[in-house]
Amino acid sequence: MAKFTHPYLDLARMEMLRRVRLTPRGAAEGTFAGPHKSQYRGTAVEFADYRDYVPGDDIRLVDWKVYARSDKYYVRLYEAERNLLSYLVVDTSGSMDFAGEVTRTESKLAYAGRLAAAMAYMVVREGDEVGLSLAGEQLHTHLPARAGWRHLSTLVEQLGSSRADGPTDLGECLRQAYRRVSRRGVLVVVSDFLDESSDLWQAIDLFRKSQFDVMLFHVVHPEELDLPDVPMARFVDPEGAAGVFNTEPHVVRQQYRQRFARFLSHVEANARTRGCDWFQVRTDADPYVRLKHCFLAREAVR
Repeated sequence: MAKFTHPYLDLARMEMLRRVRLTPRGAAEGTFAGPHKSQYRGTAVEFADYRDYVPGDDIRLVDWKVYARSDKYYVRLYEAERNLLSYLVVDTSGSMDFAGEVTRTESKLAYAGRLAAAMAYMVVREGDEVGLSLAGEQLHTHLPARAGWRHLSTLVEQLGSSRADGPTDLGECLRQAYRRVSRRGVLVVVSDFLDESSDLWQAIDLFRKSQFDVMLFHVVHPEELDLPDVPMARFVDPEGAAGVFNTEPHVVRQQYRQRFARFLSHVEANARTRGCDWFQVRTDADPYVRLKHCFLAREAVR
């Protein structure tokens, strides 16, 4: 077992995820033998199909019982097994720096980092490969998918050194990530999705059309769900857009709740329509407990 001391990865707490697995809904497409069903044919233990014998085939794969019945040579095909490739994309825009004004928690980015580090550990633990992309206006960090504890250590360090700043273009970042991956697998996006647009969904469609299994973790702070109870508040766009205004939260609270609820429902509906998993995660919730519940819900749907 590898030893890590980084605050984003608590191995003692990870024990509650010991039986949780990140398994693809579709076929894996890795680089070496592993425990996941693949689109490739090989010589694993589970029978898949037959094909005609051609000169050069291993004669040991000929099904002689079929030959006795049909007088034709057929080769048995088996499901090959491959390692799983997982790609983590974490939003590092300015809005991810929010940690609350009254109800203080760690920032949305720090919480996203804990989730991403835990999922990366789950992948590497199984001998699979995981990559990381940090997203702003452009993809400013990209670690190709690899296996091994040393790679995991590098990935967690990248998460820990990331800073939330500036605007984001998550759709463009996903397009850049798509151009850098060569084999399908699982795409995990961790973001507050405040720049949600048709461009974002078009980028996700690229992954879905290539048969990626897509999971979206929607990070929210409790004060985003319901405005804090303060006499006066100033509202500022954390990603630098024009517009600052002061108001009494109780005046706009009801309308704000409705609009934010519609926003969450809109993101969830777009995700579900595309066959993506969508999970809301709150920064005041235990990240390991929440992650376990998310994966149990995912397995229940499967």
